[in-house]
Amino acid sequence: MSNFGDDSDSEVDRIVMDRPPSSYGSMHSDDHEEEIDDFDVSPLKQTTRVRLNRPDSPETAITERTNTNQSSIYKDGLFLRQPIMHIGESPAIHSINREPSIMEPSELQSDIRTEAAMDEELNDRDTEMNERGVQEQQNESAAMEVQVEQAEATTEEDDFDEIVVQYEEPTDPPPTPPEGFGLQFRHKHSSLTLRHVLTQMVRCLSQLHPGEIAYFKRCLSTHYRFRKNYSTIADLNDPLDVIDKMIEVCGLGETLHLTIRSLQNVGKGSLDGFLRKTCRRAVFLHDLKLAFNRRYYNLYEGRCRPGQQRYISDVYVEPVTVIRGSREPINQENEVKRIPYTIEETRIRAADIFRPLPHEQKPIRTVMMTGIPACGLTVAINKFIIDWMEEKNNQDFQFVFPLPAKELHLGKDGNQSLLELLSSFFAEADDIKFIEKPDCLSLFVINALECCQQNLDFKNNEIITSARTKAPLDTLLTSLIKGTLLPNARVWITSHVTATHRVPPHLIDRYVELRGFTDEKKEEYFTKRTTDPELGRKVYNHMKRSKALEIICHIPLFSWMVAFIFERGFRDPEYGKHPPGITAFYSQYIIVQMNRSFEKYRGCSVEAQNWKDEDKMFIEMMGKMSYRMLLDGRDWFKVEDLTSVNLTYEDLRTRDELTTEVKRRNEDLRTWVFKFVHFTIQEYMAAMYVYVAFRKHGKNVIEPSRMSWFQGANKDRPMIELFRPAVDRALASPTGHLDMFLRFLIGLVTPGTEDNLRGYLLNHYHPKAKGTEDVVKYINKKMRENLHPDRRRNLELCLVELEEGKEGR
Repeated sequence: MSNFGDDSDSEVDRIVMDRPPSSYGSMHSDDHEEEIDDFDVSPLKQTTRVRLNRPDSPETAITERTNTNQSSIYKDGLFLRQPIMHIGESPAIHSINREPSIMEPSELQSDIRTEAAMDEELNDRDTEMNERGVQEQQNESAAMEVQVEQAEATTEEDDFDEIVVQYEEPTDPPPTPPEGFGLQFRHKHSSLTLRHVLTQMVRCLSQLHPGEIAYFKRCLSTHYRFRKNYSTIADLNDPLDVIDKMIEVCGLGETLHLTIRSLQNVGKGSLDGFLRKTCRRAVFLHDLKLAFNRRYYNLYEGRCRPGQQRYISDVYVEPVTVIRGSREPINQENEVKRIPYTIEETRIRAADIFRPLPHEQKPIRTVMMTGIPACGLTVAINKFIIDWMEEKNNQDFQFVFPLPAKELHLGKDGNQSLLELLSSFFAEADDIKFIEKPDCLSLFVINALECCQQNLDFKNNEIITSARTKAPLDTLLTSLIKGTLLPNARVWITSHVTATHRVPPHLIDRYVELRGFTDEKKEEYFTKRTTDPELGRKVYNHMKRSKALEIICHIPLFSWMVAFIFERGFRDPEYGKHPPGITAFYSQYIIVQMNRSFEKYRGCSVEAQNWKDEDKMFIEMMGKMSYRMLLDGRDWFKVEDLTSVNLTYEDLRTRDELTTEVKRRNEDLRTWVFKFVHFTIQEYMAAMYVYVAFRKHGKNVIEPSRMSWFQGANKDRPMIELFRPAVDRALASPTGHLDMFLRFLIGLVTPGTEDNLRGYLLNHYHPKAKGTEDVVKYINKKMRENLHPDRRRNLELCLVELEEGKEGR
């Protein structure tokens, strides 16, 4: 059998050092040259019985009779006897001995029996063996229970509800991982290694009798992995062989789970409890990964719609990640306005956010990751967790705990400890006191800090130092971020820029920012998300025909919208003859982002998703403010600009998917500076306001007249009255700062784009626009005049918007 003695050779060492984990199936019992028949028994002149340390099997006569009270099976020659071994006999296990060992000569001679003598003693021994077997089982169970109770009594306070088995730690550090692999500067914790888990499982199975081993295997037959190939373990009786085959079929974590469950079915509660405590971290890690597997492998692009989820590996493209400098997070480039950036920034891989730079000596404990709305913060977390689960990177983290800030207040009411908080989010995290140990490196991810309803009072909150101390939720969060609670843990916070100031800067070791896609990443995204690479290249090339789309697609959400529409458009063989229009995309973007803000701050119910009158008014007033900013030639606004259009900062904060904060000098609200997530969003909002004011209220804000009070009653005026002064004013601009505004304004008049506004800013049954033919004639007339080439090119693109929007293409 598998013998656990300190003086034995280490079989696990041989497994780990000589054979890779992928060769689990080759870890069968000893080779044929080590079997019983290879022992030299020629000096013995009569039938002998040699006691070997081998596992129970149907051929083990004495063990069979003693333990199961069944008829013995005798054979000429050798028979095997297994000595009873209690778990308490060897508190520190370092090896598994599979080598057969012959007894000393004196003991060997005392065990020599003839077959006749055995038959004479048979009847007399039956009663004695049965009584002895029952007594041994009782003694074994009692010893096991006492040992476990003693282990609990001595280790619960010091070892935090886990039985620690000491191993010799490697002295040499692991090789430095390349960039993109994150924190992998430590050896795996000994309690999570194959050596430890395999040893403990074999150790517990060695306490089972042959009948219990058979029942253990029958329990495995109900598992889906063994239903069709149960024969692979049916004939295995050695505990190491059984566990070896289970690891080969199921993997280490699932094998541990099945072993614990099957021990419960066998009725070995003491063994089950002992295995749980010796492999406490491995059991929790397996359960945690199972939960993550269900949560993070799929994602919804855009908004959550049933049946529309995708595997994250099919669509994820790593965005640009930089250590934040002094540059604003807004990409201000458009077709007309290009601003060269000369600020040097440090680019890092997404997996290396906790990895110190070469010149940094202090470890990075707290990271704040920011970005504009829809830049992919949540997806970055999902990908990080999946790569950690699959052991691709950041393996220094033993456990990862994602805590959505939006749901933190939904847990237990009143005071609670950090352990209770974790158990409310992860049922598997019940009584995991070992996370307080210095050798347990954990990562806490607080996602979407802008949704956190706690005050985060870092100045006045009580300081908590123990994960078992009960306190208000706000106190637990501030102590965790400060580092007084679990100082060895790491904290990763994601937030919109507006909410980053809720955490004092001196508590943040590194600010990281997601910048979206580069041109190369855009091409990778469009070709990766579809099963037809040729279709992906068509979509990408068609998108590049519009410079405005090519620029704005650095936002991952916008790239998804473009890919979603173009992929369906190319089902028509005639699609793609004209350059793509852009107005419809911006209309959809505004609607999608508003719906996402409703979902974030109101909830996912049908009533919460409905547009209210104040939501429609918010869009109109933001458009009015955008139009004023455009005429003033600025791309930023303050709270006083919101006040001028009857909006408040709270209105902006709860609908923050279109804007972002770029500067905050102090806590005075009046000094805060905001921008739209892209300059073209501001230009579209201005054009939308002008168009809706004309179509819905009958007001021409570009050229107001004295009779506007009378004309306001006529909401069905010809569109040429709006577009003639708009075209003239755009052509009169020497810098072309109204070019994009004009394209959006003309693009809104077509049925395919105006329909996007119906039910939101326009009535469902609003009359169709009149006089669009006059608009086309007027634009062609202006193009025949002697114009600047850039202005002429913009008028051509205005005609493209009219053509593409006719049928909503």
